[in-house]
Amino acid sequence: MSEPPKNPPPDGEWPAPDPASGDANDSGDAATPERPPPYQGTYGGQPAQPPPGGPLPQAPPVQGYGPPGVPQPGAPYPGGPQDMLAGRGARLGAGILDSILISVVAMPAVLFSIRWDKMQESVESNQPITDPMDVYNIPRLLTGYAIVFVLSFAYFTVLHAKYGQTLGKKACGIRLVKASDQSAVTWGQALGRQGFIYAISVTTGVLNLFSPAAGILGLVGLLDLAWILWDDRRQALHDKVAKTVVVKATPWTPNPYARDAAPGPGNG
Repeated sequence: MSEPPKNPPPDGEWPAPDPASGDANDSGDAATPERPPPYQGTYGGQPAQPPPGGPLPQAPPVQGYGPPGVPQPGAPYPGGPQDMLAGRGARLGAGILDSILISVVAMPAVLFSIRWDKMQESVESNQPITDPMDVYNIPRLLTGYAIVFVLSFAYFTVLHAKYGQTLGKKACGIRLVKASDQSAVTWGQALGRQGFIYAISVTTGVLNLFSPAAGILGLVGLLDLAWILWDDRRQALHDKVAKTVVVKATPWTPNPYARDAAPGPGNG
């Protein structure tokens, strides 16, 4: 490679580069595969204009599709119709909470029917009570149970008919609706649903008074509740009888009981 001249020529101009010698690449004026040509435009010019006829049309959103877990218009439940059904755990939790509430109400009736004198006599004589029924005043016990029965029947029926939710269902975020169109249940459905449940309980209790072997009928009650484990719509037998279904009560789904949105249990 020839060395550049140490001093400029007398006229102050450098000789033109020789393309054959490769000096053009060093001048920065010629483009090569390794070096693109210099920018020939104008900085600060007008931005690119949209194509003639305006922006390209956008495809309308498809209902029911979108990011996972985000409800889209026309799709109340992201997972489809099956996802709207109340979970088995939620139904179990609601049933436990309601049972605890009913037990608290029934406790005074049980305490009122206990024969405390009989228990004191047993303690003083050091003689155990052989028949547990001797501990209770049977007329008082039956009266107390009748009162609790009426109150609990009214509790489930009224709250289901007016709000679709007992206190247990409200705490677990689920709601009772019609199986046909997920609208509010009627009073007849609420009465029939609770009547079926209590018919099993009362029949089993009465038969147990005559023969402990009749307690096998209690399996009917268990079957009624266990039916949700394998049913496609997670309906218990009393749901099928009343044509109801239990669904999730989410903030983004309409509440068919909103017309009764007065302060009280189940308003939500």
